[in-house]
Formats: sequence, structure tokens, C-alpha cells
Amino acid sequence: MISHFFGTLQKIGKALMLPVSVLPVAGLLLGIGSSGLSWLPSEVSMVMAQAGGAIFGNLPLIFALGVVIGLTDNDGVACIAATVGFVVLLGTMGVIAEINGVPTKEIMGIKSIETGVFGGIISGFVAAVMFKRFYRIKLPDYLGFFSGKRFVPIVTAFAMIAVALILSVIWPPIQGVIKYTSHYAVNENPNAMVFLYGLVERMLIPFGLHHIWNVPFFFEAGEFTNAVGKVFNGDVNRFFAGDPTAGFLGGGYLFKMFGLPAAAIAMWHTAKLENKKLVGSLMISAAFTSFLTGITEPIEFAFLFVAPLLYGLHALMAGTCFLVMNMMGAKLGFTFSHGLIDYVLYYHMDTKPWLVLILGPITALIYYTVFRVVIQKLNILTPGREDKSTEESEVLNATDRAAKIIEGFGGVANIQTLDACITRLRVKVSDISKVNKEKLVDLGATGVIFIGENVQAIFGTQSDIIKSEMEQVIKTPNTQPTSSFISPIAGEVKELCDVPDKVFSEGLMGKGFAINPKSGRIIAPFDGEVVTLFKTNHAIGLKDGEGREVLIHFGIDTVKLKGEGFTSKVQKGDRFKSGDLLLEVDLNFVRENSPSIMTPIIFTNRVEDLKINTLGSVVEGQSNIIDF
Repeated sequence: MISHFFGTLQKIGKALMLPVSVLPVAGLLLGIGSSGLSWLPSEVSMVMAQAGGAIFGNLPLIFALGVVIGLTDNDGVACIAATVGFVVLLGTMGVIAEINGVPTKEIMGIKSIETGVFGGIISGFVAAVMFKRFYRIKLPDYLGFFSGKRFVPIVTAFAMIAVALILSVIWPPIQGVIKYTSHYAVNENPNAMVFLYGLVERMLIPFGLHHIWNVPFFFEAGEFTNAVGKVFNGDVNRFFAGDPTAGFLGGGYLFKMFGLPAAAIAMWHTAKLENKKLVGSLMISAAFTSFLTGITEPIEFAFLFVAPLLYGLHALMAGTCFLVMNMMGAKLGFTFSHGLIDYVLYYHMDTKPWLVLILGPITALIYYTVFRVVIQKLNILTPGREDKSTEESEVLNATDRAAKIIEGFGGVANIQTLDACITRLRVKVSDISKVNKEKLVDLGATGVIFIGENVQAIFGTQSDIIKSEMEQVIKTPNTQPTSSFISPIAGEVKELCDVPDKVFSEGLMGKGFAINPKSGRIIAPFDGEVVTLFKTNHAIGLKDGEGREVLIHFGIDTVKLKGEGFTSKVQKGDRFKSGDLLLEVDLNFVRENSPSIMTPIIFTNRVEDLKINTLGSVVEGQSNIIDF
């Protein structure tokens, strides 16, 4: 039940990102159009300002369309249904309002009760529910024209009449609560509210639910009436309408442009010497992304899972940034996410924007000091501080990478729904145990979150592109890996002739290949059974469902170690699933006490011909490395 509820919230949160994503262009048009630039003709300024204002003025409809698109996989008929539903909502509530003597406002030329973006969100959600329930409905032959998707806008219209009747009764008191709360937040106790906003927003980031938390602050908090009597609600809308009290969420510039980039540098500086080059390239890239665009997840997920305490300190410092900026009277606008782009675009509209340039470096110093001290004192294993060395990932083309990410989620059959927002893949799976977190991380995810059947993999700004590639792979079966055999070890794939032991290199035991390990983990390369396990645990024999037997012999002459450095996780006769852990090896000990750690993997029967598809670096669990 909780898993289903969380999954629904995830979908709604993701759906809200589409309408929010149009705000940058609206802000850009309105910002430039109202800037009074001397070199810009007044006619062009007016056009740009009106164009941006039109987007802000119709946000409820844009939210209705965005929500339904996000919940119905971009279906066009569902968009028509949402539009129909929204105008029916406005018209019906307008009639009821006149009957009951409730004040109305003209919205899209229709007098109705003001519901703000919430009315659009409700319309989009109801249209999505109606679409999923009725898009395949079959009516009698004489009504056949209205069967299937054509029925959806019709049933949505009737459903929204019912919704409008309910909202006409319950919305006025709800609206009163919203206005009182927003008035209190903006005028009576804004400092406490902005701190709470910043703290909670950061704490919701790991779950992808911060988009839901943002909506009332962005589009409902506070009220401003301009010179011609038009009313604007929400910090974003009020700011661009010229409200001098708007922009109270400007504190985000401090930790997104300065604080978190400094934290990224601290993680780079505290990495082990042998890993600093790779970690530096990753952290500098993430820091630049945060500074330029305000997208922070690539940095935050680098320490979230290994140091929840550090993330909690970050959330407190983020809330403090909002508090300090608000206490000092800074009012800064934004449309995307508090990055340099927003800062430059709206500088001329801000109040005390120069405070960012003064407080920003101070914030950076505080973040750097806190992160460096905590990481070193508590020995937190941030990137590059792990016991194993950080290796370069295999370079893959987009299609191959998408195919391997699908495998990381347990394969095509395990994926129920696939979606993405700005920074993360959102996937619902059938069997959570089939998801390989380590493989997803090896393929570039900075973090993987599991809640029930819902999985979020943080791939940063590439997420939506990766999702499209994954969809293409799923639709095109021949792009998927052809062999069910996965790499049992991370390392370098070698020809069998490279093994420094003639018994293996001359093929006396059978066809196969070898891996020069980078890890001491040996996982099952397929579903099967343990048929042989040497007492010294240095070698294991496996059999798959078709009777093929495979010998994995870790290192050369390692039988002489008499089991020291080897730990078995299975026994002879045990059955296992592909990806299950079979053996763990103390790689450093075996390397120092044996002639070679080169590991032959031999098919001892039923394989007449074997083709190695991948020579060189492979990750644990990588598929399509061989065909037979």
C-alpha cells in the first residue's frame, strides 16, 4: 500500500516537472521584455513581455496538460480530455459561484472560482484516470464511433462536472486557509517559513518529491495586485508581476552556486591520491553543473547514501541560506533552479542581488570546511575514499549503455513502467531483487533509491536521453544482448591463450576465456546449480539450465593457498540466480601470494565454439561478453 502510494507520488512529482520546465522561457521573455534595454526597440520589448506574461497567465491550463502528459505517456487524446476537463471545471464552478454569491475571477475568458494551478493539476489527474480506465472501452455498434479513445474526453467532461460540484463547496474554505497561510508565511513570519522551505525541500530531494513541495510556494504563496487590478499569486508569479515583496526564495543561489560546488571540491581533495584524477574530473563537472544551472543532484547523491548525517547538515545549511538572505532583505527571482543563468537574467529585477557575490564565497568556505572536516574525522567513504580503487568506466555507445542499464534493472521483463525527470530515471519493477545497484552505479548512476517496487537511478541531466534510448532498445529486440551469460567478475577480459598456465591456455580443459580481476567478488553468470566446490574455495563448478558446465578458477596455483583469502557464499548443490554472490576473495592477499590472479572461465562440456564479443574492461554483471 505504501509502495503504491509512493509510486503515485513519484509519478505526480515527475509530471509536475513538465509545466515547470516552461518557466525559464517565460521568465526569459518577460525579463528581457520588461528590462527597458535601450538598444531593444520598444515594440520588440512589448511583444516579448506579453509573450512571457501569456505563459504565466495560463499556468493552470499548462499544468493540466503537463500532468496528464506525464501520467499517460504523452498521449494526445488525453491532452484534449484534460483541456475539456479544465474548461468544464471553470464553467461549472462559475455557475455555482454565481448561485451561491461567491466571488469569481475571469480565467481564460470564463468567470469562475480561482483555484490557481491546483485546478489545472486536478483536471490533468482526473483526465489521466479517465484515460487509463476507458481508452479501450467498446460501445454498442450504433455508438461505435465513440469507442476507445474518443470516449475519454466525453467521460472526462462529465467527471469534471461532478468534481466541480464538489470543489464549489469545499474549495472556498480551502482557498481561505491557503490565503491565510501564505499571508502568514510572506508577511507575518517569512524568516521561519523560508528556513522550513529550504530544509524540507532538501530532505525531499532523495525521494524525488520536492516538486510537489515546491508548487504552493512557487504558484500560491502571497498575493499581489498590480496597477490595473490583476491579481498574482505565488513567489514566481508575483516577482515577474513587479511585487517588491516577492523573491523571498533567493537563498538558493548561495548553496547551489557556491556551497555545493565547494562541497564537491572538498570531496575531491579528500579522495585517495590514486583516485584524485578521476574523482576530480567527476566533481568539477558536477560543481560546474550546479553553479551554472542549479542542478545539484549529481553532487548530493555522491554523499547522500554513504553519509546521511552529512546530508542532514547540508539540508540545515541550505535552510539557513534562505533564512540569511531573507533577513538581509534580498529578493531574487528565478524560474529554473538558482544557477548563474537565472542570476544573470534577472539581476536587473532583483533587490540586493549583490549580496550573493558577498555571501556566496562565505557559504563556499563554510561548506568546504564542514565537508572536509566531517569526511576526514568520520572517515566517510565519499567517492575516491573506498578501499577499492576507482576505475574508469567502460566507454559505451548510447544504445549499448541503455541495454546494460536495462539489464541493471533486471531486464526488459522486470520493467513495469519507465519514466524520467530532469536528473533521474524512475522505474517500477516486478521483482526488486533482480535490480543490480552496483551495475547501475558502474554505468554512471550517482545513486540508486529503492522504495517498494519503485527504483530511482540518478543519472543527472542525461536521464531523459537515457530513458529515450532505453525505450528504443525495448522496442527493437535485436539491439538487446543475445547471450544470457554475464561477466562473473569485474576486470579485463583476455583470450584463454594469455593465461600463464598451459592446462588452460592450450584449451586442454575446454573452451573459454579469462578475466584479470579488479574485484574480489565472483557472481553467478547465469541461473543454475553449484556442481563442484573445491575445499579450498579457489575454484567452483556451475551448471546452467541446459546442462552446460562452467569452471571458474580464481588465479593460478591458488590451490596452494589452502583456502586462505577465499570465502564461499554457497555450498555444493545450492541453486542460484544470475548475479548472486558466489565467492569473495581477498584480492590483495591472493595477488601477493600466487603467481597470477588471472582467472580462467572454462566451459567443460556442450560448447564447441565460443566467440568473445568484448576484450578489455568489463563491469561485474555485464552481458553479451561472449556468444556460444
